[in-house]
This record gives sequence, C-alpha cells and structure tokens, in this order.
Amino acid sequence: MQTLMSVMEPGDPMELIEKLNIRTDALIVNQCERNSERLERREAPSGDLKSGQHIRIIERDERGLSKSRNLALNMASDDICIFCDNDVRYEDDAAEVIEEAFLRHPEAGIICFFIERPERHTPVKKREGAMSKKDMMRIFSPEIALRRSAIGDLRFDEDFGAGARYRMGEENIFLFEAARRGISRVYVPHKIAETIPNETSWFTGYDRDFFHNRGAGYEAMDPGMWYPLAWQFIVRKKSLYKETISSSEAYRAMKEGRKEYRDRIANKDQP
Repeated sequence: MQTLMSVMEPGDPMELIEKLNIRTDALIVNQCERNSERLERREAPSGDLKSGQHIRIIERDERGLSKSRNLALNMASDDICIFCDNDVRYEDDAAEVIEEAFLRHPEAGIICFFIERPERHTPVKKREGAMSKKDMMRIFSPEIALRRSAIGDLRFDEDFGAGARYRMGEENIFLFEAARRGISRVYVPHKIAETIPNETSWFTGYDRDFFHNRGAGYEAMDPGMWYPLAWQFIVRKKSLYKETISSSEAYRAMKEGRKEYRDRIANKDQP
C-alpha cells in the first residue's frame, strides 16, 4: 500500500510524514520550481513495518492539484493507494483498516473511508456498502483509496481542483466518472484520520466565483442532474452565503460556469 500526496514546498518531507503519522510507503509530488526525483528511507515507527518506509519524492515545476495526483497515480508502485493532504493525520491502524477493507471487497476498485473534519463529525453513512450519488457528493479526496489495477486509466479532471480553472469538485467528478465506467465503489464508515489546522488553498468564501466553479463542477459530475443539483445547493446552503450574494445571482453564476465548461469541452473535442 502507498500513500499519494501532493504538496507545495513542504519543507522536510520526512518531517511531514511523521507529522501526519503516515505508516505506509509514500509518494510525494512537490509542486515547485525544480524537476528532480529521489528516494528516501525512514525507519519504521514503533516497529510497525519491519522493512521501514520508502518515500519517493518527485519535484515538478507544474501547478495543479489534479495534475499532481494524476502524476502520482501514474508513478505509483503499489496497487492499493490512498490520497493524502498535508492537513490529514492518520490513526495508528489506518493502513491495516484500509488493507482489510480491500480484502473484504475484492470487487471494489474504490473504497472511501471516514476522515473527521470540522464540517463532518460522523461518517457519510452508518453501514458498509455500495455508494449512492448522494454519498459520492459528500466525499473529499483523502477519503478515497483505490486499487490501481481496477480503475484502468481513470484519472482526475485537470480542469478541477486547487490551482486549476475550477477550484473544487475534483474528487466528486472522479467518483461520478468511476460510476459511469462501472467501477465498484464501496463506503466503509471507519475513521482512518482527522484533519489538523491548516490554511486552505482555494476557499475564499461563497462569492460569485465560488458559484461559477460549482456550476461547472455539477456539469462535469452529472449533466442530466444539473438543475436539481444546482437548486438543492442554493436552497440548502442559503444561510452560508446570504450575506454575500443573492440566490438569483448565485444561480446565474452557476449557469455561467456550466456554459463555460460546456464550451471548453466542445473546443477540446474539435480537431
């Protein structure tokens, strides 16, 4: 099993591994001004891994969270992988929980777990099992583990995520695309980590740009469900954005984001 992490100039990567309590092998993609690769070895914490940990560090002068995650997927050496952010601290038994879940679900290409964070203190669902569209919309990237041999060429849409044109929604689009391809998705309501305080790199408030990005994201997720997805968000989240933007203006911004994304896709398909 391998932990995949995208960072921007994190300082000493080995200190980050210890801070986040990562106990598996890891691949770190550092978005910086250099292009290099190196392999470091870390002694196993408390003797958990007899052979220690192998930490592969890839430095690239490119930007974009989804681009970095795709690079990590392409260069990963293990079949079972989990995504990690630099504000996620793992439970001591996280690796065992993840590996055992894949043993219980040999049909699963993707298994999502529970990470406690300020906006979510309980799992998405109480029982272990297949994921619905509603479940997939509540997942954030570090909760996603996968079997590389089962997902084929499924990758993140590089138009979405921190550092991209649309700054959110990449994990939900990834899961919806997995569903379209028939890749089995399972949810396991076991806590594997919790977030620790860290500055977000993309969220600047519920402004017009936020709704523009959200509208594009819903189009990428499920074009046929765009209207109900947009309106449920506008109604459900009104208390969060009402001091910043009106519901009608938020909806207009979402429609503009949808149209812009459609145009981008149409232009990509042209010879």
